[in-house]
Amino acid sequence: MIRATRRRVGRAVLVKNADAFDALYIQLQTAMTNAWDDAMREGIANALDRLRDLGPGQFTKEDGDMIMRILEASVGPDAIRAAMREPVVNLTDALFRVGAEEVGQAAGVAIAFMRPDLDALDVLKTGNLYWVGNSWNIHTQNLMAKALEDYFTEGMTRDGLTQRFAEDFAGLTKRGQRYWEILADHTATKTREIGRVTGYERAGIVRVQVRAHLDDRTTKICRHMHGRIIEVGKMREQADAYLDAAGKRNEPAAKAAWTMHGADADLSNTPTSKLGKGTASPPYHFRCRTITVAYFASSDPVDQIAQSITDREKLSKDQVADIRTLATGAAWMEKGNERRHWKKHGSFLEARKLADYEASARGVVRNPSARLRVSMRVPEDQKAKGDFTPRPYATFAVPHVFTKKGGKKRIEQPGHLFTAVRLDTGEIVTHHWRDDDLSSRNDITPARDIQKALKGLLKWLFR
Repeated sequence: MIRATRRRVGRAVLVKNADAFDALYIQLQTAMTNAWDDAMREGIANALDRLRDLGPGQFTKEDGDMIMRILEASVGPDAIRAAMREPVVNLTDALFRVGAEEVGQAAGVAIAFMRPDLDALDVLKTGNLYWVGNSWNIHTQNLMAKALEDYFTEGMTRDGLTQRFAEDFAGLTKRGQRYWEILADHTATKTREIGRVTGYERAGIVRVQVRAHLDDRTTKICRHMHGRIIEVGKMREQADAYLDAAGKRNEPAAKAAWTMHGADADLSNTPTSKLGKGTASPPYHFRCRTITVAYFASSDPVDQIAQSITDREKLSKDQVADIRTLATGAAWMEKGNERRHWKKHGSFLEARKLADYEASARGVVRNPSARLRVSMRVPEDQKAKGDFTPRPYATFAVPHVFTKKGGKKRIEQPGHLFTAVRLDTGEIVTHHWRDDDLSSRNDITPARDIQKALKGLLKWLFR
């Protein structure tokens, strides 16, 4: 009951603070895009005025360099940094504090910032401003320079260029706005999470759990990270490495300290203990919606098994024994569902009666040589309702040759008898014959073989 209450309170706090975060994020995004839009509009107007002043003639490389200088005065790194300084500094402070306060409210403690926290916040403010200004060099300048290069390589006249210049750079303005939206999202999410690290430390929380926003838009990497347990100490090491790099304006070191994976990066087979130093706190990719929450360890053996599966860590011998004990005593699926499965799969199993079907399923679970695999999976009925929360499953399989008629001949097709048990409900959910690799398309973690399954079963039988 205590754990359930903590979860409910934690969720309520997260929902409440999600509104505060969203409001701050929108403010940051609006400030960035408006500053960019206003500066770009001014730069284009000044450049067009200078083009008209130049009079007729061919557009040259020297003209292009002059236009770049005019544009840089409005949207160069120093100009953009100055235009965004106030909102970036103020909102960095607010986002950092929101992150820490989220943790404090969920844990029921007041978060008091200490000198190291305030020093880190100062570095974060100046670092965020630096990335804002530096973004012009690594993104916008290349777009502008390429456009201007096209003008003089195409041999355009200054008169003919004027209209096209306005149209082309309006397009660059829109592309720039999308970039600033992404940068605002990334800055807000990272700042909030660094604030949460401080909150965890001040609240005495040593481990957190990764919580992805699970729906049809969830990226592969966030599905792979969802539910993992991360040490706060590792998150602090990552944050310190990032802040140190930001303070020194060392962009390569900052990128190394906080790895931005591709949305389709595959960490499905990487144990949590083997994750790189740059993969601790979210965001894990651009536009990442994943957060962390305080983790309170459960004493329930099934919860512990589910966590080990989620973290891709090796299960202990006792956990394997618990899985087999639970599976052996698992409840049978409800009668209506049982009959439906029997009618669909009974012919493959030579189960003429419903009782034969149930006996076949339990026989696979009790078979000492059955292949045992575990995974976290989203149940089909649950997924249909929009709930993508993974649940722990154990599957048992034994080789079985299915014989079917093929004209006058009898065709033997090798495969497996397969029984799946949902561990959190202690229920057999399916039993059928399969000819493939025994995995499920709904597996969130790759179905993993439990090594030395036979030895583990014998130990369980005779201890």
